[in-house]
Amino acid sequence: MDGKTVTRREFLEAGAMAATVAAASGPLKAVGAEKDKTDQPMLRRTLGRTGLQVTILNQGEAKVGDRHLNIMHEEGVRFLDSSGWYQGGQHERDLGQWLNKTGHRKEYCLITKDVPRTTDEWVTMLDRRLKNGRQDYYDLYFLHGLGGGDYPSGCTRWPQDREWAKTAERIRKSGKARFVGFSLCINPVARRIELMHRAVEGGWVDAIMVAADPILLRDNAAYNKAIDACHKAGIGLICMKEMRGRSQIKEVFPEFEARGLSSATAVLTAMWTDERFAAVSSHMDNIVKLKENAAAARNFRPMSEREVGAVRHMLDCHGTGFCIGCDGSCRRAAGTETAFDQIARFLCYYEENGDREEARRLFAALPPQARDWAKADLAAASRACVSRLDFQRILARAAEKLA
Repeated sequence: MDGKTVTRREFLEAGAMAATVAAASGPLKAVGAEKDKTDQPMLRRTLGRTGLQVTILNQGEAKVGDRHLNIMHEEGVRFLDSSGWYQGGQHERDLGQWLNKTGHRKEYCLITKDVPRTTDEWVTMLDRRLKNGRQDYYDLYFLHGLGGGDYPSGCTRWPQDREWAKTAERIRKSGKARFVGFSLCINPVARRIELMHRAVEGGWVDAIMVAADPILLRDNAAYNKAIDACHKAGIGLICMKEMRGRSQIKEVFPEFEARGLSSATAVLTAMWTDERFAAVSSHMDNIVKLKENAAAARNFRPMSEREVGAVRHMLDCHGTGFCIGCDGSCRRAAGTETAFDQIARFLCYYEENGDREEARRLFAALPPQARDWAKADLAAASRACVSRLDFQRILARAAEKLA
């Protein structure tokens, strides 16, 4: 994907092309149609040098029960994401209980994560994760949100640190986790770029779960290069937050409908088209969303560059509630220390995920100056924001729901 922009004329031509293809191949089944449920297996890709074969769709951290997980299994998903931090560890327990009860464990690639401050803590936390999830091993064990505020200063050097490399090898040899790595969604985006390059240079990181979407990959050349460097080094890449803050896009563009895609599954398909990513982790918190995403994964065929451009055009035409590529420009322009990006993220947790208690807890944990926007120039912050967030509206909702 070369990142070129698409004119409105090209956008419409892409839709016409898609419609022609659809007509030539006969009527498309509706996304999630009953006949399509188990007709074909879901595509798997190799997760970098790990050799793990993972389905291109990963069930994210949403609160789910046995019925959801049973349907997920029927739909062909075989990749699960969890953490000791999700729902206070209950998410990990629920997944482990379901896997043990159904006997499906060996069919799945299972991720868990934690936030250690030292190498010794990383080892002992793995034992706690195994006990909590009632598992003998995890396929992937990640440092959760490496580089964020829960870590000590200097943590961005860990991917190149010899002690962390030795500990990673110790974990792999123990058999308690087959492979290791970290998840990466923190801002400023420059810190994510730094951590990815350090992972390439350090050599011990097997996989990274990283925030990315078609707009960030188009607009930030340095980010794209870091993704490319990881891919070339054999680090397995899992995309996340590809639709974060864009849940308000409800209309289905005719260009995507011709392919049986909704606005959300069009974005998924654009990310799957980028083969640097082995999978996309999706916050599938209901069965409708699960079936729609799973059908799109089973029916996946790569998009042309024009079709990917149409996805970018759609995203450009709609506002977002979360900045996936914050570079700190908003704070500098507003003359404040307000954590605009984090507040927007916590508001997404509240409004999109329904994680109200966690959203309020995270907001309350911010330093006072990061929660204070009384004297901030919000209009200037919005103008400077790389995602053009409407901070006046976002912070008004945050004051109501998070404070």
